[in-house]
Amino acid sequence: MEINLVIDKYHNDKAHSIRKALERMGLKISASRYEMTLFVGGDGTFANKSIEFDDRPVLFLSRNWNKPNGSVSYNAQANIDSKSLSMIVRAITTGDYKIERQPLLNAVYSGKRYSSLYDFFVERYATKEAMRYDITVREGKRSFRTYAISNGFIVTTPLGSTGYYSYPDVLNGVKQKRMEYGKIGLAHILPVRIRDFYGSKSAKPEIRRVFTDRAVISATIERDVGQIMFGTSSNKGIRIGAKKHIDFYVDKKNSLKMVLLNFKR
Repeated sequence: MEINLVIDKYHNDKAHSIRKALERMGLKISASRYEMTLFVGGDGTFANKSIEFDDRPVLFLSRNWNKPNGSVSYNAQANIDSKSLSMIVRAITTGDYKIERQPLLNAVYSGKRYSSLYDFFVERYATKEAMRYDITVREGKRSFRTYAISNGFIVTTPLGSTGYYSYPDVLNGVKQKRMEYGKIGLAHILPVRIRDFYGSKSAKPEIRRVFTDRAVISATIERDVGQIMFGTSSNKGIRIGAKKHIDFYVDKKNSLKMVLLNFKR
């Protein structure tokens, strides 16, 4: 079996040994002729690199990382270690896995479309003032509206929901849980005021809400606090102007073929 091996820069110290171990187990490594990509790294790099992969399946792997502030790989299927490596190779060579299509999340701003497999978040950047914004969510004939003053907001896919979107769980000591497949999430970042409405009826304010992935989320920043949208392949983010719309929606036509092993370690 031929594979494409991609290892992020934070794992370069193990790149040679991982490559040699895979080759000893009978895998051929090629950047052009391959059946599957094996990506080794953390969630952040995978989020940036994933939309660059073609239509061939991708298996996301990590390694044991003992540093408190080291890489986090919540969506990795297994660790690259001596105990798991042979199981990983056996699974992909015998077809002991399934493929789940992970749709892209699109953000449209000023006529340009940006895509992410994980999430987008818009945060204040240049001043100490909080962001003030208005967000409308439309699901068919239903509509939801929220007004908030906070550090910003997050829109996420299920794959990205164990990341920044789950910060309330981390603060409460609760283990992050992936959002249900076929959903889209919206969260405020450290809000000081929220006013929520379903249609014309007021609703109890909530930091996070979940909608179906048919929803279109439209956001407008009320005043300029130097806000930046992160989540694109550029780590520097995109400058977002006040009084301009940002639309978020799930694109099911474009997706990543993510390999799910029948074991997870």
